[in-house]
Amino acid sequence: MDTMKPSRILLFTGNGKGKSTAAFGMLARALGHGMRARVIQFVKSDSSVGEQKFFSRFQEVEWQQFGLGFLPRDRESPEMESHRRAAREGLDAALAALASPEYDFVLLDEVCYALGEQLFDIEPLLDALRSVREGKIVVFTGRNAPASLVAAADTVTEMKLLKHAFEQGIAASAGVEN
Repeated sequence: MDTMKPSRILLFTGNGKGKSTAAFGMLARALGHGMRARVIQFVKSDSSVGEQKFFSRFQEVEWQQFGLGFLPRDRESPEMESHRRAAREGLDAALAALASPEYDFVLLDEVCYALGEQLFDIEPLLDALRSVREGKIVVFTGRNAPASLVAAADTVTEMKLLKHAFEQGIAASAGVEN
């Protein structure tokens, strides 16, 4: 009897807080089940964030950031090409992780934001999803998820912003945002 489970594709999107937090909760659950994981962060460039500090303790987690931080306000800026190049490197790493039997769990954090900013084309990612091996869990996060990625996922959660501390002048703080 075949005991393989189908792959799972989950997406956390929307303007509310909690997209990455939900994904990292899933990562913790996967580690609890003995899975090997690959985390690829798009746009982000700060290795001192709490989740990376925590999960770097686990040899079952391979973590890489492919970003240069905040994008320039002027999206026509020559600096944007550096951001596109970093995101395309992240895409290459993501495609390799999705194809690799080494990882049971692949988290592509802020990939929807990178796609929304047109840092790379979505088609190679969608092609890779069609070939994901049975049993692999793939999690996407980020605002403005493209409709084609929503269609490809089997579970989609949209976080809705009702109120945020930043709007009240409260800065990010350890344990909450960084």
